[in-house]
Amino acid sequence: EKGPGGSGCRSRHCREKESFDPSSGINAEYGEKKDQEAVAADPDIAEKRKALTQAAEEEVGHYVKLLEDAELSQKEVFLIVVQRFIMILTDHIVRSEQESRYTQTLWFRCTRDRLRQTLVKHRREVKRYMVTLQTLLFTPEVEPKILECFTQFKGYIA
Repeated sequence: EKGPGGSGCRSRHCREKESFDPSSGINAEYGEKKDQEAVAADPDIAEKRKALTQAAEEEVGHYVKLLEDAELSQKEVFLIVVQRFIMILTDHIVRSEQESRYTQTLWFRCTRDRLRQTLVKHRREVKRYMVTLQTLLFTPEVEPKILECFTQFKGYIA
């Protein structure tokens, strides 16, 4: 005859092992009782726990600070990359118009499309930085052919 877990063993050890559920009330109460007994037997345990908890909180705080610093660095780098796209494309338009050349060259279209692709690929970051992008980089002074990328992207994520 098979045991409770479907195994063939009916020994006391197997039955106890299969019926053990650490989240069950009895086992949880037993664990808490043992915990309280340990604290009562050794008062240093409470102090050790407090010290460990404090150390863990300090470590979490340290990692939160590192995460915030990394997010700030990411934002700065992303803004610099987008700014460089705008500067390069604007420079191309200005030079082409000064030399009476066609501005919509293959290079211009590919670079503009790369900017568009970058915005779409990193849309989560762009959404978080949308206000900063609008106020610092994609201002009304930007060439309309470049601003069109950002306008289309806003329509894409809306």
